[in-house]
Amino acid sequence: MIKIHKLAALVMALSVPWTAPLAAQQLELPIDCQIGQDCFVQQFPDMDPSEGAQDPFCGKASYDGHKGLDIRLRSLNELARNVAVVAAAEGVVLAVRDGEPDRLVIDEETRDAVRDKECGNGVVLRHGNGLETQYCHMKRGSVAVQPGDKVQAGDRLGSVGASGLAQFPHVHLTVRRDGSEVDPFSGRNLTRGCDAEGDSDASLFEEKLRSQLSTNDVQIIDFGLAGAPLDYDRLTVEGAPEEPRTTSPGIVGWVWVINLKPADILSISIVAPDGTLFSEGESKPQDRQKADFTFYAGRPGQPLPGDYRVEVAVIRNNSEIMSGTKTITVSE
Repeated sequence: MIKIHKLAALVMALSVPWTAPLAAQQLELPIDCQIGQDCFVQQFPDMDPSEGAQDPFCGKASYDGHKGLDIRLRSLNELARNVAVVAAAEGVVLAVRDGEPDRLVIDEETRDAVRDKECGNGVVLRHGNGLETQYCHMKRGSVAVQPGDKVQAGDRLGSVGASGLAQFPHVHLTVRRDGSEVDPFSGRNLTRGCDAEGDSDASLFEEKLRSQLSTNDVQIIDFGLAGAPLDYDRLTVEGAPEEPRTTSPGIVGWVWVINLKPADILSISIVAPDGTLFSEGESKPQDRQKADFTFYAGRPGQPLPGDYRVEVAVIRNNSEIMSGTKTITVSE
């Protein structure tokens, strides 16, 4: 993963009105979506002050120097939905930036293009009591507030985008207390290290959100059937591939996951319209954590019409820990 994230670059020295202190356990979700359905927790702050990375739960769902929480959409084509980035609490707008293009950082050229603007289009809010929140990677032209504006929790700040140093469309939330970054889930300073027990007594998030935001484990973010082998780069940009037709060169089952753990295996089975097993396959056990991973398996040959069932699963230590099933109609 990319290991640079200069979030402080957006902050400006502005004089803004005082706002009410933000009490503990008061942050709301900074994005208008359903966690685990149409948006997903991808990465957490890095709690390891040395080289390497640990998420707040002592896992690997982070990268070295990452300062905040990333909640993602699946692909760039979902930017058209204009999913709202919203204020996590009452506050005053301290700084904004807009006008940066939405594009994925995929090489040195695109990385150099966002140097010193890694946050992309974003907003900084001051909440009083020494707390600030920062929202990064918003869609170009979507920022809806100006410095000095007062906002309430849930007010729209802009739309989810992929501006700045982004490898997928998402909102990046950084929380600062007295100028130092803190993990909003645990309330711990990022220099204090992780907590394998996941203690949330000092969490800045509302209690109802903590279970949704506490998973650093693998998640299936999409799966289905295609008429040809999967292209991951196109998946990240365009989303789910076109479903197979009777004129397709074959049928391929595919599954897309995030935060796949070492030794995890992905399995795919396709059941034909007559109930027989059409195809099945398993990935090799993974040798390390994979932030993003796709696997596909299928069979060549123009398919017959009918309803095909695709079944996917994540297997760990010979046990199925997560699964999904869809029925997809193949027609002419």
